[in-house]
Amino acid sequence: MLVAYKKAQGYPWPVAVAPSGMLPAYNITIQSTKVAVNRAGVITFREGYGVKGGDVWHRVFKELTS
Repeated sequence: MLVAYKKAQGYPWPVAVAPSGMLPAYNITIQSTKVAVNRAGVITFREGYGVKGGDVWHRVFKELTS
């Protein structure tokens, strides 16, 4: 279902479901928490409630892919 949604939206990046235990390991306690995790497993962005503009997400993804 997640892969179908990715394709329908035209997202070019990989998508995945978090394995059990990942949310507590990263201290995620609120469902709406958004995190960006780099290749080393380090959180480089964390945000709770609220919607950020496209410019913020472009910067986050640019940092993750550079």
